Amino acid sequence: MIDVPAHLKQLMPYTPGASPEQIRRQYGLENVLKLASNENPFGPSPKGIEAAANALQHAHRYNDGGAALRDRLAEHHGVSPDAISVNNGSDAIIHQIMRTFLLPGQTALSAHGSFVSFRIAVLAAGATPTLVPMGPGYRFDVEALAHAYTPAIKVIYIANPNNPTGTFITRDELQWLIGRIPDTTLIVLDEAYYEYAKHAAPESYPDAITLDRPNVISLRTFSKAYGLASLRVGYAVGHPDVMQWLRRTSLPFDPNGPACAAAVAALDDVDFVATTVATNHEGLSMLQQSLRAGGFATTDSVANFVMVDCVTPERAADFHVDLLRRGYISRPLAGFGIPNGVRISTGLPEQNSALANVLRDMATTYVSL
Repeated sequence: MIDVPAHLKQLMPYTPGASPEQIRRQYGLENVLKLASNENPFGPSPKGIEAAANALQHAHRYNDGGAALRDRLAEHHGVSPDAISVNNGSDAIIHQIMRTFLLPGQTALSAHGSFVSFRIAVLAAGATPTLVPMGPGYRFDVEALAHAYTPAIKVIYIANPNNPTGTFITRDELQWLIGRIPDTTLIVLDEAYYEYAKHAAPESYPDAITLDRPNVISLRTFSKAYGLASLRVGYAVGHPDVMQWLRRTSLPFDPNGPACAAAVAALDDVDFVATTVATNHEGLSMLQQSLRAGGFATTDSVANFVMVDCVTPERAADFHVDLLRRGYISRPLAGFGIPNGVRISTGLPEQNSALANVLRDMATTYVSL
């Protein structure tokens, strides 16, 4: 029998949610809407898809390793190309950061109830994840992070806004935390939902790229607002002295050529992104108001999903299954460390309206329990 390092035996693989086809068969439904993975309901950026299709004509040749994408991103953000590293989605960069900057036995810090890939990535690197409790309202507690900090901690990870709660730390909170962490510790701001959050909270939501701190890395993705989830394109922006190590540890031709071409073109799809974030903001408000009017507890999300606090794990499981039977796929959050929570992505306007009616109907069962 082939053995593996002991730390890998702690890992559980990430489990994607059920597909609409599976739910149709299981419950005998004609129409099923997947609202479990925070995908763009408008589909992919049209400019991005056109560019990817054109790039396929050159699929017999190796691509440039993301060089053109880095140049375009540098122009887009007003930074040097040396301040950018690209990879197969921001999720891949989380794993790459942990492999690159953590030694076995070292520690990385985050919070319970945050993005599940953080813990997987730290454990896969042979390091130890330290998790502090979320603060009130399922928000990252910067004071708890600062209090938990020790010199043994080499990376601090904050999903901002957080997945699966949709909550965020403010510009002032982030500046306060940065002032208490030495420059020898990396602070990783996962801003996968940046476009949504910046639209929803323009005055208080921070942009980590503008901080210009030597130990701060911002992660962004083309999977959400740009609608290129299956092409897997993400990037990191930080100090060139840090980014060089991510580029050194990247595989030579990732992301692939069509994906890079799509990402470059999608950056110019301004109207598509604007429509996406504006429609999401309206749908998010509708779903939150419907849930709260029915007596459900939800977080103050600024992303493209709501988190419903069902109070107990049992009620959360029943709520999730009840939605399935009605043709809506949501995401139970036990794997994220919130067993009493269920995450629901926003959809198109007509889908959000139909779901709001369903949630109001369900409130008579779940809120009265």
